[in-house]
Amino acid sequence: MNAENLSKVGSRLVKRCGTRDPFRIARQLGIEVLFCEDFGPLKGMYRVIKRSRFIFINENLSAQMQRIVCAHELGHDQLHRNLAKGSAIQEFMLYDMTTKPEYEANIVAAEILLDTDEILEYIYDYGYTSEQIARAMETDINLVALKIAHLAETGYDLRRIEHKSDFLK
Repeated sequence: MNAENLSKVGSRLVKRCGTRDPFRIARQLGIEVLFCEDFGPLKGMYRVIKRSRFIFINENLSAQMQRIVCAHELGHDQLHRNLAKGSAIQEFMLYDMTTKPEYEANIVAAEILLDTDEILEYIYDYGYTSEQIARAMETDINLVALKIAHLAETGYDLRRIEHKSDFLK
């Protein structure tokens, strides 16, 4: 799937559900979100069981990280549902760009959680760095860096910002 189509997946969900809250989006889509204890290093997973869709999230994560994981798993729901029918798609590390499904789910998460116009306003009108944008939007700097790189890929005149692919290990 190309970059513009990935953007559309996330933005359509936001428009359809009238919110950027991934938990509300999941509820409106009929996906059950369950918070699990004793998940160890596992951050979350997406699974389809007998045509029912589930997102499992590690309850020990911060509220901010739970939102990011939920949005990421929504990406898997929209793009990779067939992969989750046989076995769960498990997340030990977010921002993993080494596999296509993980990259795609990350882009959908960034589209759900971060409004493009707001990001561009911070960049063009205020000259904010990615760190300042993350602080202002109360999110993770790596998600902001990913969003900016994706915007550059879709044609915006922006300098790519490196993000750490292993920061959530």
